[in-house]
Amino acid sequence: MNTCGRICVHSTGKFVIVSNRGHQSIAIFRVAPNSGKLRQIGFFHTRGETPRHFQFDSSGQYLVVANQDTDTIAVFSFNLSSGEMKYTGNEYRVPSPNFVCCCTIQPSNVEREIIMPRHEVTIGSEVNVDDFLISSKKNPLKDSYHNKLQAELDAAREEIENLRKKLGASL
Repeated sequence: MNTCGRICVHSTGKFVIVSNRGHQSIAIFRVAPNSGKLRQIGFFHTRGETPRHFQFDSSGQYLVVANQDTDTIAVFSFNLSSGEMKYTGNEYRVPSPNFVCCCTIQPSNVEREIIMPRHEVTIGSEVNVDDFLISSKKNPLKDSYHNKLQAELDAAREEIENLRKKLGASL
């Protein structure tokens, strides 16, 4: 049986994207500019089973797919001209993912001098605090911010582990 997990319109308004659970695919349709009629571009395998949810990054050029029954999140490049998608080779093991979200991190004005201005972070991926910092010589402000980020990351990991234990105990 084939059922829909999610339907969305690409941020350009040129494409409608649908996940097909059962067929294990993403269907992409082009929207005709004047009539709004849909024309099928193609069906693209999600590299897993039960594509529950998917999300584009802020550029609209990458599609992140949560394959619930294979415990994976797969990343695809999305061609803004043709509407076709291709597997990037990036796949992450995540227990039963059913939602993905791409968030842009915008640092405060003080922090702009020591970290890169914008980053995409995908829920479910490993985050390395060092990826957020510009490499430079010893910098006390950078070291302080690094320690703060590391502490927040450690606290988040601990909270996730506690939630997993609670969830496991309730099953």
